[in-house]
Amino acid sequence: MSGVGGARTPASVQSDRLPVDRPEDCISRTLTAVGTGLVAGGIMGAVTANWSNVPPVLRDRPWPALKYTGQIMGSYAATFAMVGGTFAIVDCLAETVRGRKDAWNGIYGGLAAGGALGVRMGRVPIGVGAAVALAITSAAVDTTGGHLVGRGLVNDNATPPHAIYPYKT
Repeated sequence: MSGVGGARTPASVQSDRLPVDRPEDCISRTLTAVGTGLVAGGIMGAVTANWSNVPPVLRDRPWPALKYTGQIMGSYAATFAMVGGTFAIVDCLAETVRGRKDAWNGIYGGLAAGGALGVRMGRVPIGVGAAVALAITSAAVDTTGGHLVGRGLVNDNATPPHAIYPYKT
């Protein structure tokens, strides 16, 4: 990270900040998560629809096939947006209630988002598995400074060190 005039910022200054600046208010964070979920889900839905077998009734008929693709894209977009929005809302709520910015807020958000995914799919085992997976992933991202790479894995003497645990204690 460069400072004024291209000078490198000391590592002690870098470790006091999160690696990615994000909006502080809950409304912006939630809207960003929902918007990102809509876009990512739409893309994932388009890929899934392209790779799936088109029902025989829709083959060689462009409008029904396009409508079918749009339905799959919409379903994926809604699911991703719901998961992202749930995560952001619960993360913000936990931060507000607890009065702390730490990895636990993301863990609670991951648990809630996974549970919401299970409710959307109508299957409890999927919800439990997704809740645990999202909570573990959120904890891993938060405790490694958002990079999932610790110190010493690659030492090229050009990459500045980053905080492994980005929160102040």
